[in-house]
Amino acid sequence: MNIELSLYDPALSYTGQKQFDCEHAVISSFVHNSLRPQVKKSLSVAYVLTDADVANRFVGFYTIAQHMIDVSLLSSMQLGSLPRKIPCTRLVMLGIDKRYKGQQFGSMLMKHALTVTQSVAKQMGSFGMYLDADPLAMGFYQKLGFALLEGDRTPAPSPMFLPLCSFG
Repeated sequence: MNIELSLYDPALSYTGQKQFDCEHAVISSFVHNSLRPQVKKSLSVAYVLTDADVANRFVGFYTIAQHMIDVSLLSSMQLGSLPRKIPCTRLVMLGIDKRYKGQQFGSMLMKHALTVTQSVAKQMGSFGMYLDADPLAMGFYQKLGFALLEGDRTPAPSPMFLPLCSFG
């Protein structure tokens, strides 16, 4: 297996993108139908993992975008005095094809997303990373240091945040 991480190019055809199945219907459908047009419209940026040994098969991805959240959502984190609106990076989607699960590719993508967030913060400001965690992924994000902002909202996604000062 020869896994490569690169910026998603909507002009390319990725082997297996239309068959991508991360066992989450919304995320899989997003990859099949919405990833390419959203990136083309600059609504988000995507990074993709491909398997060079299998014709550059689409293994996994994440999308990020600039975002703003209300400071009231961060009140439980005791971060001191902050403006009313907080600039942050939003992790929009992340998924790994079921054939590649259990190999730490989700962690690899998150490490990269946090590195991109740190880099962007040096150029235009970002207080941290915000995401809406699927109930089955909350533990994964909590291990990375993300805190629930409004408690566990299962079965709905739960907002989570990781301040930039907490990045490892």
